[in-house]
Amino acid sequence: MNRNIVRLCLLVLACLIGFEYAEAQEAPDAWYGRQAKPKNIDNPRVFPGAFSIELPKDWQLVPGHAGTVFSIVEKNRQSQGGAVITLEFLRLQAPLDPELIAGAGERELKAVQNWESSGKQFTSQVKKGASGPFIVIQYNRPGLSGGDDHVVQYSMPAGTTMYRLICVAPAASLDKYRPVFAHVAASFTPVKPASS
Repeated sequence: MNRNIVRLCLLVLACLIGFEYAEAQEAPDAWYGRQAKPKNIDNPRVFPGAFSIELPKDWQLVPGHAGTVFSIVEKNRQSQGGAVITLEFLRLQAPLDPELIAGAGERELKAVQNWESSGKQFTSQVKKGASGPFIVIQYNRPGLSGGDDHVVQYSMPAGTTMYRLICVAPAASLDKYRPVFAHVAASFTPVKPASS
């Protein structure tokens, strides 16, 4: 009788361990993660004292102004709409406490909803990245070519700066651009402040 109880306990324990292991083996995030062997991504660009980032090859890099660091636009030989990635920044009064990121996410979502009055299907999520937690906001809005555009905004705090990586593509072509946006976002690496 004791052997059966021991076997049953071992079986239950094995099932629990297997369940926890399966939960730990999360599926890759379709919106955040580097491609294994990216052929369409250039070498990292370093913005001294601020961050490094990997951007798509053969896209046109355009310098920014004021709160925009840069925009990079897909070179498109056809008259069809392509994609654009813009990096903006906002100075914060103090570094954002990682414990308060959910509240910051709510404020970011409300701000985006105010800017994008024609937007629809808004979602917001807090995710964990290599450099700490960040916010992902997604929505659709009317595009220039008649269909909807899909917008993905990655709001990534780094010290006293909130970086907003804004990726826009025609919703009908989203599967083509999703891995590019995910890679660019995951490659964003803020410079760690020098220790004093």
